[in-house]
Amino acid sequence: MLCCCLYAALVLRGLDAMTLESSIMRVFSQVSNIPLKSVCVMKNPDTRMSLGYAFVELHSLRDSGALLDTVNRLPYPLDIDGKAVIIAYARNTFSTV
Repeated sequence: MLCCCLYAALVLRGLDAMTLESSIMRVFSQVSNIPLKSVCVMKNPDTRMSLGYAFVELHSLRDSGALLDTVNRLPYPLDIDGKAVIIAYARNTFSTV
C-alpha cells in the first residue's frame, strides 16, 4: 500500500563516487523500457564527486512502482558502475506547515 508521502521518484543508495547520471540512465534502459523523467546524482559541491546517492524521477507513481518492482524481480542485484545499488521509493518530506 502506498502512503501519501511517496511520489514518483526513487532513491538509489550505494553509488560509486564517480557515478554520473548517464550511467544510471544506461543501466535502467537495459532493465526496463519505462521512461525516466530525470536523474540527479547528489554531489559534493567542492569536489563534484557523488555522495553515493541519486534520485530517479519518473512520470507517475505507477511508473515508479513498476520500475521498482522490475528491479526487485531481477535475479541479480542492480549494479551501477560496479556497485550493488539499493533502490527504494523516495519520500517527500517537504512540509509547508
